[in-house]
Amino acid sequence: MSPESLAALVALALEPLGLGGAELRRRLRQAGVKVPSELIQGLASAGLVRAEGELYSLTPEGHQALRDAEAALAGAHDPSPTTLGMEECPSVPWLTQVQTHWVEAVSINYAVEPERLARLLPAPLEPEVFHGSAWVQVLMSSLRDMRPQGVSPLLGVCFYQASYRAAVRYRNAKGDWRRGGYFVRSETNDPVMRRVGNALKEFKFHEFGEAHMVMAREGDLLTTAVDPEPAFPGGKLVGVFDTRPSLRPPPGSVWKDLEHLHEPLVECYDALGVADGYVYVLTIDREPWNARFVQPVQLYSEYFAEGPLVPGARLDSVLHLTECAYRWRPLRREPHAR
Repeated sequence: MSPESLAALVALALEPLGLGGAELRRRLRQAGVKVPSELIQGLASAGLVRAEGELYSLTPEGHQALRDAEAALAGAHDPSPTTLGMEECPSVPWLTQVQTHWVEAVSINYAVEPERLARLLPAPLEPEVFHGSAWVQVLMSSLRDMRPQGVSPLLGVCFYQASYRAAVRYRNAKGDWRRGGYFVRSETNDPVMRRVGNALKEFKFHEFGEAHMVMAREGDLLTTAVDPEPAFPGGKLVGVFDTRPSLRPPPGSVWKDLEHLHEPLVECYDALGVADGYVYVLTIDREPWNARFVQPVQLYSEYFAEGPLVPGARLDSVLHLTECAYRWRPLRREPHAR
């Protein structure tokens, strides 16, 4: 459908009692739309518009064409579209469609060897490679008022979370590539959230550990610390960050600026897991990250100093993220290529 035809259908949809041909053309010209002489007749011949006397209005087919156009536009701007063969499979829909706010967070970005990361990924997931490296982000965040959508914030839960998110991709059964994040490790300081998360199939491929955590601010300095319980060794993390924002990456970073880093490490909305011949996709709809480079004053991550990605893990950069609202979509799954 041409832009001119779509504009005419929208104009007629706003006037259910109909518009005269001259008035319709005037409104379209006023909106900056060029009106071909045969436009209205062409819509009528296609069954999208009917004439009643001197007035034109939409037919049921015209209304459906508008709905189809709206769906196509929404799909074109959807960062995680539903593809043919993908199905919804939430465990408890009212419970697992949650909303929350990040109060603030840091993204500690490590470049790692693709071969070492690949050993931690279930098939068919494979590392995404940028500038010759695979990437794992430690997302340390303070979350506020997490609760099912529609529930009062007064009933929400506030807690800390540390997630080690690898940038990955897979090929689905149709042969199309899809990208997302796979969590190679996660901890939370809230034992109830840990038990609930681990009981739901949304996280059956992603077990939360438990840890003592803190995020404390003194002026521009943000201190973060993670001390895992003995049952979850290997995730000690201590960081002090100067959160005065910068648009420039630190010396030694492979990224030229925030724009070049944005798509690979920021525009990631899908958490991926694999089970039973399916890739499970848990999508987050969120506000844009207001990310800025910040300087680590002190940083130690046991996982990258002594863990499975050593040697070859290198700190590239740190981002500080200010408040951001987000919510989960229902869990989806699709068959993957074999």
